[in-house]
Amino acid sequence: MSEPRERPVEPLTLVSVDGPADYEIADHIEEVRMPLRVDDVTGCPSRIDSDGSYPTPVDARWRITAGSITPLCTADVYVRTPDNAVVATATADSTATVPPGRHVLELSTAPVKTYLSLEGPALVRYDGRYPTVSFDGGADRIEIGARSRHETPAGTVTVTEDPADVAAGLSTFGSALATTSPERSFPTLRGHPPLLELGDDFEVPPLVERVDTGVELAVPFEYGPLFSAAPAAYYLGASIHESDRPSLEAGGRSYRLPTEHEDLAAELGRLLRHCFTLDCATRACSAGLYDVDLQVHESLTARLDPPWSEWYEMDLADRTAAYLDVPLAATEGEIGWPQTTDVKPVAENASILPFLAADLSTVRSPPPTPTVPNGGGSTPLDEFVRNERSTAFTRGAERAGSGDAAPPDTFRSPTQNVTEEDEAVVSPRPAESTSLAWVGPGYPMRAAKPTVAAYRRRLDRTPSADLTIDVTVVCNDKRMTEEADDVYGFRDHVVFEVTQKDGLTVEELRELLRGEHDFLHYIGHVDQRGVECTDGFLDLRSQSDTGVDAFLLNACTSYRQGMALVEAGALGGVVSLTELPNSLATRVGRDLARLFDAGFPLDAALDVVGRGPFAGSSYTIVGDPRVQLCQCASGTPIVVDAISEPEDDAIEFDVWRYPTSAFEIGSMSGVVFADSQRQHVGSGQCGQLRVTKTDLENMLSFGSFPLSAAGRIYWSTELTATELFDAMDPQSQSPDRR
Repeated sequence: MSEPRERPVEPLTLVSVDGPADYEIADHIEEVRMPLRVDDVTGCPSRIDSDGSYPTPVDARWRITAGSITPLCTADVYVRTPDNAVVATATADSTATVPPGRHVLELSTAPVKTYLSLEGPALVRYDGRYPTVSFDGGADRIEIGARSRHETPAGTVTVTEDPADVAAGLSTFGSALATTSPERSFPTLRGHPPLLELGDDFEVPPLVERVDTGVELAVPFEYGPLFSAAPAAYYLGASIHESDRPSLEAGGRSYRLPTEHEDLAAELGRLLRHCFTLDCATRACSAGLYDVDLQVHESLTARLDPPWSEWYEMDLADRTAAYLDVPLAATEGEIGWPQTTDVKPVAENASILPFLAADLSTVRSPPPTPTVPNGGGSTPLDEFVRNERSTAFTRGAERAGSGDAAPPDTFRSPTQNVTEEDEAVVSPRPAESTSLAWVGPGYPMRAAKPTVAAYRRRLDRTPSADLTIDVTVVCNDKRMTEEADDVYGFRDHVVFEVTQKDGLTVEELRELLRGEHDFLHYIGHVDQRGVECTDGFLDLRSQSDTGVDAFLLNACTSYRQGMALVEAGALGGVVSLTELPNSLATRVGRDLARLFDAGFPLDAALDVVGRGPFAGSSYTIVGDPRVQLCQCASGTPIVVDAISEPEDDAIEFDVWRYPTSAFEIGSMSGVVFADSQRQHVGSGQCGQLRVTKTDLENMLSFGSFPLSAAGRIYWSTELTATELFDAMDPQSQSPDRR
């Protein structure tokens, strides 16, 4: 295995670069960059000691004298006074004037949390997609403050297998909240819950201190109800008490919960979404730190007209009680929820709860009974595979010595001839969220299979001196080289080093897996013997360690081999559950590669490609579903989904955003190509557009983003409005697009 990367002295550095940017703030923990362009510079930037002049803490500060500075990211800019009041906001559609005196400019979204502290007057205007801060009187001093978005737990709570100890451990989760105000709906003000591990005695480390918020959850002391309560206990800062009559107690208000475990899990999930949604709306009132035009605030104001400022000033218990007086149905659907996780209620699964709570995943425990995919019958994908076998080939390994793919009568679905529970493919019940995860035996269809070890590696990532993204593409079948052509390295301000290896032997592949690679994209064949090489098969279950961070194993039924990579040390990857016709695998592989390149996490990328034919039931994720190859330029990745055929020279689109590990649910974002200053909570559907052909040409000029239309993925930089209109015309669609 290669030598570990050397840890730099500082997690954040400001470095001089060549190209569109003059400097970059380099976050060596998250391996991302914040590029800055400056004009009329006097001298070099200097590092200075941090102080408390910013709205939230920063990790590093630098001083630079310049006539103007342009952060190269698509972000709104909030102009704040020293006491944090917002006096102006600059967006892509409007400039902002910085009044005389000291002010702090906050970027709403950036790969590294970034502030600019300066003396006004100054002007913030947009140069294309990016905000530029300039001074009328020439060069002036600017202080740059930055904070890594990396979050770590304060410690590890040891619990025994006694459910009472598990409840006590969950009751410490709220200690991670940086604030109990509605601003805790911002991910950077929530913190990560302490970890849980099983041991012989209950023990809480010194840095984990339970804070009494006055909010209590009463549930039966059984694993299922306790697991389901974990995310709500974290977000509400609640202590958990035993009762066979479940309830949520806050501010003198008692809210009864169902007793049946499946109904209890569903109601706890609704309560979490309800309180979170109202917090997001409340924080946007005039009394909050962010008095902005937030969609959920405006929507609920129009329907409910609640006392926002009064709620904002309440303590957590009284505010929660006030929220409980609002019908849960009033907030449903206002914010798209990112994840639901089904967790088998056994003691060893308690260790995964801190990570699910940190992601605000709703938890269903015990899981609703999954279904057997296809019920053992034939599906359209089965027929497509059989047809492809007769005309082309699939990604399954060929019969030794024959040179031909297995004949059609040997086709097996992933659910046939499976006898062990841990090896079965299951189909979790649908949920009201963008993605699903499964913590239990078997491999889930249309869901991720995370592990505690993979989540811990998310926390254990150490700073790297080299921010180059290393992508290794392995193609072990020359008939599949089309998938490997020009699919990575399309990003501005992100440096990729793409290496392609063709026709590797078993030993060459084994050695490659021991090296350090940010991403491995394998193209070839897999069967029960392992990954096919030129001289045999490498069973990845024999691989004791790996330096691969994330991967795509684009081959037939590669899920067992992918899980072996996670168990050997990888963070996570995309794998297949079924036989894959080569035509389908090539299209999906290229789409996934471009989405990873654009900063989509594994789960978001899979959701996008899953809108096409067959892909939704063919691929899944093993390990951490939030793994990213690189940060997205706009913070939260965006996809524009065409939902209508052309009519009256216009197409309707839904705009979707996906949370990431750095920009979790609660982050704010705008739709840069929409004629609106309205902000959205960056999760799920964030608006709908009706766009004419002329307007679409303008929309396509706003950088590179994916468009989903007619069952295919297109990229804004690679087609015209006329081409997209033609693609959406039913008369021009090929059968596999319908």
